[in-house]
Amino acid sequence: MAFFSSFKKTKLNTEPEKETRELEQRAASAEAKSRRLESILSSMPEGVGVLDTGLKITYANPRLCSLFGFNSGTEAAKKNSPDMPLLSFSHSEELEAAAQQVLATGRPSELTVKRYASGVEQHFRVFIAPLDMAGTGQGVVIVVSDISRLARLEQVRKDFAANVSHELRTPIQVVKGFAENILNSSQDDREQIRHFAEIINKNAQTMENITYDLLSLVSLEDENNPRPPMEETALAPLIAEAAGMVEIAAKKRDISVEIYCPPDLSAKLYGSLIIQALVNLLDNAIKYSGAGSRVKVYAYEEERQLVIEVKDKGIGIPMEHIGRIFERFYRVDKARSREANSGDNEIVSGTGLGLAIVRHIALLHNGTAELESHAGEGSLFRLRLPLKPDVACFD
Repeated sequence: MAFFSSFKKTKLNTEPEKETRELEQRAASAEAKSRRLESILSSMPEGVGVLDTGLKITYANPRLCSLFGFNSGTEAAKKNSPDMPLLSFSHSEELEAAAQQVLATGRPSELTVKRYASGVEQHFRVFIAPLDMAGTGQGVVIVVSDISRLARLEQVRKDFAANVSHELRTPIQVVKGFAENILNSSQDDREQIRHFAEIINKNAQTMENITYDLLSLVSLEDENNPRPPMEETALAPLIAEAAGMVEIAAKKRDISVEIYCPPDLSAKLYGSLIIQALVNLLDNAIKYSGAGSRVKVYAYEEERQLVIEVKDKGIGIPMEHIGRIFERFYRVDKARSREANSGDNEIVSGTGLGLAIVRHIALLHNGTAELESHAGEGSLFRLRLPLKPDVACFD
């Protein structure tokens, strides 16, 4: 009997210990899962938040705080619990209205929210879903993705398509109109037919130039486009070749191109692209300079950089346009072209892509394209390129 009595006591004593160990193991497992979940939520690129039935934020991961500019150094943020109304946190009535609707209907919702913070436009893609708050009522969970860059790229794409369509529409209409004139005109009037054909040819050339520049720009922007390695190249021959390519246009306007470049100056470059950039800059300088003027090209080394400058004494560019001059299809105004052509028979024309191409060639060399100009005083375009670029850079 004594044996059984001792056995019962031992069994009774071990039962609570076993239960305690099991509870401790469950608590440790739950805590580990909680830490793992917290680590996952903290490392997510999307913002995640939990709201109660009053649309007060009870949880916000660091990314959500960052997206809405909530100070991550506060105690509330450190505890991932801003404990504040959604409207005060996000400053978005649209987001609050969508969360209210999810609470009322119990159905998830997805929307795009646009807001401004410190003068910067932000675009967020937001998913809102109902959430059972463990018996405390229905709340909501929000997941926010920053699509600002995608929105900007989409706007660039739309603007680009609209600009291409606009630039091609006029020459296409001219070609079509004068082709119809040829078809409807007397075949005996060869002089008139020749005149119409010259207009068609000129506008076809314009379309070809736009297409060529578009393809060049696409090629420059494509970082997957295979290229030969940069080579150590002397600058003087490149500048001389570019000047030779605009020689006819310069002679028509009695403009001289002067080159100032040390014969031993060299750098690691894509030689053909530097020639292309220089041709675009020289062509621009010749178009917008008065007859009989001079265009100067300087190349020199400064603070371990190669500097190439194209300077003219033309009509210049007003200050308010300088910040946008390297954008695709950006033109200062039509009056500038008329002023440049005063007294000339030829019309200044271009694709509107030349300076954008120059900028991308500079970026491809890890460099920059700059402009100094004042209306009526001429312009100075400057390329700054590392003498030994490490890695190609893309916009």
